[in-house]
Amino acid sequence: MKRYVVAFVIGLMSISMLAGFLSEAQAEDKYPSRQINWYIHSSAGGGTDIFSRTAALRLRRILKVPIVISTMSGGSGSRMMNYMLDQPADGYTICSITNSVLGAMARGLTRATIDDIVGIARGCYDPQAFVVSSKGKFKTIQQIVEFGRANPKKVKFGVAHMGGIDHLSVHEFAKAAGFKPELVPFKGGGEIIVNLMGGSIDVGVLNPSEFLGQYEAGNVKPVVFLVQKRLKAFPDVPTGKELGYDVEMATWRGVIVKKGTPAPIVKKLREAFMKSMKHKVYQDYLKNNYMGPESILTGEEWEAFLHKKWPIWVSAMKELGYTKK
Repeated sequence: MKRYVVAFVIGLMSISMLAGFLSEAQAEDKYPSRQINWYIHSSAGGGTDIFSRTAALRLRRILKVPIVISTMSGGSGSRMMNYMLDQPADGYTICSITNSVLGAMARGLTRATIDDIVGIARGCYDPQAFVVSSKGKFKTIQQIVEFGRANPKKVKFGVAHMGGIDHLSVHEFAKAAGFKPELVPFKGGGEIIVNLMGGSIDVGVLNPSEFLGQYEAGNVKPVVFLVQKRLKAFPDVPTGKELGYDVEMATWRGVIVKKGTPAPIVKKLREAFMKSMKHKVYQDYLKNNYMGPESILTGEEWEAFLHKKWPIWVSAMKELGYTKK
């Protein structure tokens, strides 16, 4: 009699498990069937907000559901990441991730780490450049490095915020080149440009979209780009790598979901984002902001990029004394 009872219980458990699997499969097949909530950590009108809203234009038509973009500011994305961890891993909560968010994770400002996220797509890749004034004493990156080696903390680099991508770019390059710079923080690229032209700093850390106007006017010029290959728009400007400094830095923006999101849903999102970003509307956005098609990464390439950058941020934040825990 006991054997029959045990068999009956096992049978019920098997049916329950099968029903669960079928229910999950059906949910994946119907995805998305309701509103998708997309969170960003920065203010309206900023770079991440514009990127997200531009990508969402075609995405809504492709997925055929409402996509609501909301700002959840606080702690360079830490509040947004903690919120994401508390939501179901079902593809209805997606978040924009940037350098600053990865930095907040590396500093321990959020419960999230690289192991808690899955990359959907990268949509922006804006190279970091070291820019000098046309009237300044430095004309090449080699001159900056040589002077910096002989005169510690005498080369002034203007950066937007300490502990961010600008700071990290100078830290990693100076470490590779063997000199110690002086960092001068500003609120943004506009202030850096003004102080660079005014002679208060020697070098500005900027993206092409930030300095192009003054470059075309002949007031400033880039001396190095921290990318792997020379930019088509600046064929005469060397990269850090070709000078022997394997440092790659850019302002990038992309989209993630919570780890554990079912693979079919991740696949559907990745395909939808790729289709959206290939559309003329998004391609025009890239072109207008001086970014190329290499900005777009999806799937395993985007995952690999995030995992490559993670240890760099973790190590740098410790070296710079920003690690919280």
